[in-house]
Parts: sequence; structure tokens; C-alpha cells
Amino acid sequence: MNTGIIPEQKQKTIVKRVFILVLGLFLVVLLVWTINLGWHALHLYRLARDLQADPSQLQADRLLPLVEKAAHDVDTIHSELQPLFPIFNALEGLPAVGPYLGQVAPMLTYADGLSIAGREISLVLGPLLVSSQTEDTALTLPERASQVLQSGQAHFGTAIEGISQASQVRSRIRPEILPDSIRQLYLKLDGKFGLLEEGAQILQVAPLLVGAGESQSYLVLAQNRDELRATGGFISGIGLITIRDGKILQFNLGDSYAIDDFSRPYPKPPEALKRFMLADYWVTRDANWSPDFPSTALAAQDLYTVSTGIETQGVIAFNQLLLQRVLQVIGPVQVPGTAEPVTSENIEQFMRQAWAPAPEEGMSQEWWLHRKDFMLLLGGVILEKSLNIHDQGQLIQLAKTMIDLLDQGQVLLYFNDPPAQLALEKSGWDGALHPGGGDYLFLVDSNVGFNKVDSVVQRSLAYQVDLSEIIHPAGEATLTYQHTVSGDLKCKQEISYGEGAYQDMQQRCYLDYWRLYVPVGSELSTSTAQPIPGDELLNGVGWPGQVESLPGESGTQVFAGLLMLPMGQSTQINVSYNLPQGVIQVVDNETREYTLNIQVQPGLEGMPFQLAIKLPGNASPVNPGEGWKSIGDGTWSWQGVLVKSTQLHLAFKNNP
Repeated sequence: MNTGIIPEQKQKTIVKRVFILVLGLFLVVLLVWTINLGWHALHLYRLARDLQADPSQLQADRLLPLVEKAAHDVDTIHSELQPLFPIFNALEGLPAVGPYLGQVAPMLTYADGLSIAGREISLVLGPLLVSSQTEDTALTLPERASQVLQSGQAHFGTAIEGISQASQVRSRIRPEILPDSIRQLYLKLDGKFGLLEEGAQILQVAPLLVGAGESQSYLVLAQNRDELRATGGFISGIGLITIRDGKILQFNLGDSYAIDDFSRPYPKPPEALKRFMLADYWVTRDANWSPDFPSTALAAQDLYTVSTGIETQGVIAFNQLLLQRVLQVIGPVQVPGTAEPVTSENIEQFMRQAWAPAPEEGMSQEWWLHRKDFMLLLGGVILEKSLNIHDQGQLIQLAKTMIDLLDQGQVLLYFNDPPAQLALEKSGWDGALHPGGGDYLFLVDSNVGFNKVDSVVQRSLAYQVDLSEIIHPAGEATLTYQHTVSGDLKCKQEISYGEGAYQDMQQRCYLDYWRLYVPVGSELSTSTAQPIPGDELLNGVGWPGQVESLPGESGTQVFAGLLMLPMGQSTQINVSYNLPQGVIQVVDNETREYTLNIQVQPGLEGMPFQLAIKLPGNASPVNPGEGWKSIGDGTWSWQGVLVKSTQLHLAFKNNP
């Protein structure tokens, strides 16, 4: 008789089979889940590996689909594993596997934030690259960009949120424990994090800068690095560029002397400019006396307004290196009235020849009035060709070139709009003095000889830091200058164009007002600068050879002096001083760290630099980075050619 009761043994069999079935289904689901995650992870790894060497090889028409796919992969992995983050974090303390589990949450959160930013930015900028090479349009690149930037503001806001998400977990990522291949990819990506962060912020304010809805006028300063001044060269040309909705309404560039109007109330010049160049007024062409570009930009705008009555919304400054490197990207240009095209190789020679008077004309009044007309012609054709690029590869290369020039300070920007200026500051593109924490060094040369001798002068800087008595750190800077043109011309400061050839302006003695910016609180001890007799200077007073100690901008100290270097000779200037104790930071109970922020003056293509640090007698470095080497006697050295501002570190601890 069937009672409806399942025997106990049969119940166990059914339960067992159900358990096996559920376990099997779970394992199948787990396997499918794992394969799915693995596929997404493998796709991401291959994509990153293929693009890490040169992202510019990515074709514009493939950009958006690839970014969308990558973002989808990251989002899938992040979403699937996010519920497990608390478990991974709780297991971080386990031996062996714990530290790796602890990296899952921050790495995926970081990747998800960046993928959001990449997707949102590419949604806006990707079509711009595609249209640049496929559309036959009458709009220039800035006009197309203006339209795209205005329509993409919501996307840029979402991108900034994604970057903020990534930024919040960066400190938890430990690249040293990641597998080598993943670590290299991460370090390469994270090395551009600051650029991405500030770039997104600049994109948000970009519509205002390109005149969205309201025209913007920017003061243009063309600096001649053959006659070095604090921010890159003597202001040889001054102009104005006005833009609205990306369309250039006005562009002019002319002789910086032509705007002077001495019936207007110019202020007094900086003291050294008055003392060594006998300037009675501070005019726009001398505005860049300060190496702090925001200070220079404000002064230039004020002086330009005094001269012309025109107010501007910002400043763009550059030197010959901008033109040279842009021509490397866009190719030769034909300047009206010239037989040969201007190339990146001959542009400096072209500019020098164009400045000089024709032999039959001589240095006439007509020559004086038109000697810089070539600047507008040259600038106009380069600007026109640059703004009408439709080749995707050229666009990307031009963007990379501009970023390099901004990094190196060869192009300097200042915006009156506070959010825009803040974005420049955070990206390190503001050209300001940045002493930071720790030690600081910035050599600034200003040619006060009324000539173009910087084109034939080589310079280098060596810096010795003595930490043997750690509570009394000291520094000694050695400035080396070499005049590479031989001659027996007697040194004398004079205002003269010689015979009218540009070469005559290069074959002179070098008269330089040098300034060494160091940490505030530094105290000058000794120096070896040579005096200059009064009969060699316009002021007739001379310079006694005593290096001056002055308060500097942005909370710095300045040691300053004058150099007269004869043709074909070299010289060294030594400046020794006591450093504030703050140049040494405490890392932990045993470890200290020395940090040097060194800035490179715009207008120089590279500054040969050597740093030597003498450690305390019982100290040794902790994991010295690339380039450091021992030179004996407890001294460690780093040397190289600096092309942009750099930060150097050396951590050390006492040996037991």
C-alpha cells in the first residue's frame, strides 16, 4: 500500500541529486561568469598593450567604437565584482594572496572612473577628428572646435566626475605588487593622470576662451630668444588676436616699439632695468622682466592698455621655437614676397635676414618702420595653414607638439578668467614660479646689452648641496657661461645696430643680469662674481661685483648680479648660501628626503645641469631613482639636460 511517505534513504538520494544539480548549475554559472569576465579582461589587456606605444596610431573613425567597447568591458567587470569588494578588502590582511585581493577594488574603481572619462570625452572630440579629415567644410578648426565644445559641456562634466572617482582611490593602488605587464601599463597610464584631469577642466572653460557668444581679445607677445629675457626673450613683436565662436576676427602682429606713446602716463620701470639700461619708462616691450608669467602677463596687459587704450582678456607669449616646431608638423610655408619656402630648418635664418636692411637701402627711416613687417606675414601663413589642417595624423601631432611646448614653457598663456587660469595653474602651464616644498633653484638670465648674443652663448648650471650637518644645510651654485664666437672687440655696453646685419648684433660681448631664485630664508655667504668698470656700462657707475640678496616673487629669495663676458671666453660664477632647514622633509623616524624643484627658463632648448648631494656621514640613500650615482665621499650625483621644470628626490636614512 502506498502511504505517500518517501523512505529516508530515498529522501537522502533526492537531496543529494538536487544538491549535485544545484552545485553543477552554480559551477556552470561560475564558469560562464569567469569566462565572461576573463574575456572582457583579456580584451582590455590586448587593447592597452597595442595602444600603449603610440596612441596617435589610433584612427579617428575607430576611436569611438574602441573607447565604447573598452568602457563596456571595464563597466562589466566593475559591476560584476563590486558586490565582492567588501570581501576582498576584508581579506587584504591574509598572507600571500591578501595584498592582491586588496588591490581589486581600487584598481577596478580607478579603471571604471577613467573609462567613464575617456568615453565622455571621446563622444565629444571623436567626431571632431573624423569630420576634420572627411568633411569638405569652410569652417576652420577653431570654428569646428567651438561648436563641438559648446555642445559637449554635459559630457565634460560627467568626465570630471569619473576622473574624481579615479582620483579618490589612487592612493590605495600599490603598483609595486602588480604583475610586471600590468604594472607597466598602469604606470604609463597614471603618468598622464594629471594631464587628463586638467585637460577635462580646460575643456569645460574652453568655450569662453574661444569666444562662445562673446568675442575675446588676447595680447600676443612674440619673444626673441636670441636676446633672452625672463619669460623667453625680448618682446620684439606685439599684436592682438580677437576670436568669437572660434572664428578669428582679427590678427595683427607688429613692431613692439610702434605702440609706444610717451604722452601717456607710463609707470616707472623695475629698478634693475632703470639702473642697467637707463630706462625712464616701463613700456610694454619690457613687461617680461619678472620670470613669474602671471605677473608679467598682468603687467603687459596694463602697459598695453596705457599705450593703446585697448583692454584684453589674456596673454599669449611665444618664441621662435613655437614656429620652428609647428613647421616640423605642418611642413614648409610660402611667405609672400620670398622666393624660397620657409621650413623648420631655415626659419631662424629667414627671420634674421628679413630683419636686416637691404644693402642698397641701409639703416634708413623707412627700414626702421618696416624692419619687422615679416612677422605678420610669417605668422599669418603659419596660422592659416595650421588652422586648416584636415589630416588626422597632423592634428594629433600638432596637439602633442603644443602640449610639449606648454610643458617646456616655450608657449605661455594667461587668462583673466579665474577658472581658466586655475586650470592652467593646476596643469603646470601657467609659467609661474613654483618653489613648492623643499629646495628650489631657478636661474634667470636677462640680456641687458642691446644685442642678440644669447644665440651664441652656452650656459650650464651645477649645484652642490651639503647635508653633512643636517640641521645646517648649505648650497653652492656654479653658473658657467661660454661665448662661442671669437673676436677682440672691446667690451662696452652700447645701443647700436652695427652695420645693420643681424650678425653684427651677435658679435658683441655678453652683458647679462642674472638672477638665482632660491628658497625664502636662504642666506648668502660668499660669491665670486667679477666687477664691471664704469666705462663699460651706459650708467658710467659700473658694478662692484657684490652679489645682491633680494626678496623674490612667490615667496622666494633672489641672488642677483651682472656679467660681462668677452667674445670667445668662458667664465664661472659661484654663489654659496645657507639653506633653510625646511629643504629636508621627515619621511619616518629613520628616513629623511631631500627634494629639489628646479625650473628651466623659457627660450632655452635645454639646460645642462648637475646636482651633487653630500649626505650625513652615517647615511645612505634609500632606493635612489634613475640617474643617481655615487661619486664617493658620501656624495651622490645626478646630471642631465633639462628641457622643462623638474623635481628631483633623494631619500636617505642613517646606517645602524
